[in-house]
Amino acid sequence: MHRVILHGSCRADGRSAVLADELFNACIEECPEDGVSIVSVSSTEVRPCIGCDECRAVAEEPIHVFEEGDPLLPQETVAESGALFHHCIINDDMNEVRKHLDAADELIVVCPVYFASVPAQMKALLDRLQPYYFTDLRTRPKRPAVIHVVGAGGDPHGFEPLIGTVRSALSVAGFAVELVLDWVGKIRADGEITADAEEYPLPPVGGFGALGLDFDDDYEVVEVEGVEEIEEVEEEEDNDGATEAAEHRPKDRAKLSVSQKAPAPKQDAPKSGSRGPRKSSGKGGGPAYGKKNTKKKGNGRGGHR
Repeated sequence: MHRVILHGSCRADGRSAVLADELFNACIEECPEDGVSIVSVSSTEVRPCIGCDECRAVAEEPIHVFEEGDPLLPQETVAESGALFHHCIINDDMNEVRKHLDAADELIVVCPVYFASVPAQMKALLDRLQPYYFTDLRTRPKRPAVIHVVGAGGDPHGFEPLIGTVRSALSVAGFAVELVLDWVGKIRADGEITADAEEYPLPPVGGFGALGLDFDDDYEVVEVEGVEEIEEVEEEEDNDGATEAAEHRPKDRAKLSVSQKAPAPKQDAPKSGSRGPRKSSGKGGGPAYGKKNTKKKGNGRGGHR
């Protein structure tokens, strides 16, 4: 079992860096027989995708040549997909990033919120996953991924765009986001973790359009207990034949957060454990899904993100 921590902040000493270090240490303590590595955009040169589509072509030689016993041997589904034969023409550190991602049985993403989404450096890395799109990796069984969202808090627009961006890019690389943990406002600038993360519900794939909401109908927006809710106004007849406007609010009506959401029910984290080498069909265990060292003071490194 090999876990990869993808640290998506351009700051090497911010809140998310502290959390990434804590998770790295937790991986070693809880699963000493498993492999773990950190890929950080703050120390990695990854230039933006230029949209040339050169990675569509199938090369004669693989992007990496491995020797027996290499700790970063590609995961079985990656090797079978032919992803190693889709090269990017940009010569930077992305090839090394791909080597770590290809070896990952589980992926842990630690990312700060920049205007409701990911930092530019992290977006560049995600866009450079384009070579995987031209393989069948996205159609194969997915490896699990978890997102740890970090921030000082205060943005009323939340961070659902961040989830969608990471989720979409990782999907073509063969990962499925199974869990989002909300650390916003729970890590101080000095690195001290002041509260447990809360599980954040995964938005529907495809956004609110996937729920079948028809925005051509008449809707009004009302604020209810700190959340903004879309309500449909329909015309319906009463017993006397007269019509009146009635609110139609199905039980599964989607809510748009505008301030703070009600905290999700806390659930016991699954126990640590490996599902065996190169098998990642389930949610798995280990520190990516738990709350190891959540009260432990950080290493004192500051930063707003």
